[in-house]
Amino acid sequence: MASVVPTDIDGRWTVSQVRKVGSLTIDEHRVDIRPKLPVSRLFFLFGYAQRRRLWLAEDTQLDSAPDLVPAIAIAFLRKLSVAVAQGLLQGYRERLESDTVVRGRIDFVEQFKQRPGLASPLELRFDEFTVDIDENRILAAALERLLRLPLLDPASRRKLLHFRGMFVEVEALPRGLPLPPTRENRRNEHYQPALSLARLILANTSIEHSVGEHTASAFLVDVAQVFEDFVSAALRESLESSGGRVLSQRSDRLDVSGHAVVRPDIVWQRHEQIDAVIDAKYKAEKPTGYPNADLYQMATYCTRYGLRDGHLVYASGEETPKTVSIIGAPITVHCHALELTGSPEEILASVDRVAGAIVTSAPVEAPWSATRRSPSSAVPRRG
Repeated sequence: MASVVPTDIDGRWTVSQVRKVGSLTIDEHRVDIRPKLPVSRLFFLFGYAQRRRLWLAEDTQLDSAPDLVPAIAIAFLRKLSVAVAQGLLQGYRERLESDTVVRGRIDFVEQFKQRPGLASPLELRFDEFTVDIDENRILAAALERLLRLPLLDPASRRKLLHFRGMFVEVEALPRGLPLPPTRENRRNEHYQPALSLARLILANTSIEHSVGEHTASAFLVDVAQVFEDFVSAALRESLESSGGRVLSQRSDRLDVSGHAVVRPDIVWQRHEQIDAVIDAKYKAEKPTGYPNADLYQMATYCTRYGLRDGHLVYASGEETPKTVSIIGAPITVHCHALELTGSPEEILASVDRVAGAIVTSAPVEAPWSATRRSPSSAVPRRG
């Protein structure tokens, strides 16, 4: 659902109430949805959720890009240049091959399938040390996807084409299948920033689609999901510094029979008891007929977990910070607002303040036991 209103400038429209930002092109027509946040801050939120402080040292040059597509190309090129500065990463990959000379080991099952009763050629299976590994396949796929997008400036396009030449020995990923998982280790650690950004590009771009005479392509980032992932990662760091552990997307039965479930974004657990429940909302949800849907949801969470306090975390400007006391139940919902336009350090300080409020409101007694615990009144600052 989106609201589209024409502006005073011919051919320009104001689009609001959308979760995604980016660019959509249909034939010669293009729709640009620009984020309210500076582009560098959007990248920081994504990077922090992925790898903790990945973007803390990133400068604000990304903000000079007029749209999100040029900005993400610039950021990806920076990370890619660092990743492949010493050449492409190599690793072992299993190969299947037919030959008259034994290399590796004979695949007898495949031999009997392909050539029953024949001794040559042989079906062989062996490990080859090559650049054609999953890490490089993901980077190469992101390069190709960016080159298909509109709005690329000539300098970025030239650099992308240059890097594409480095991946000529890397096979293309099969279309329509999930990206292969890669496990971080000391060997590929320098690839991780580029891989994180490549996955963002591949997850949020569409391959060109052609219907009749019409062609469409898009790069759209779900900024609400980026915000929710960031809040989960940053609050985990803050809250766990006060003890316990933070769980994301925990699923529990709501009713005795298990017909309904609850799945809050974040729960904070100490001594095997849930002390806080938190939902991250980029914008307040106001579906037709349910203008206070977020409050209904949080009141349900608090009832389910036996808590007197629940916490909703919004982006600043999207909801007014307030405290809502529920009539007929001993439940208070605290609505917090994170300021996202400051520096990364200021954003994290804002998260720490929210975490401090959550710790302060945590129950002294566990919801289902008489064991008393003294809650901390502040969250240690990040070093």
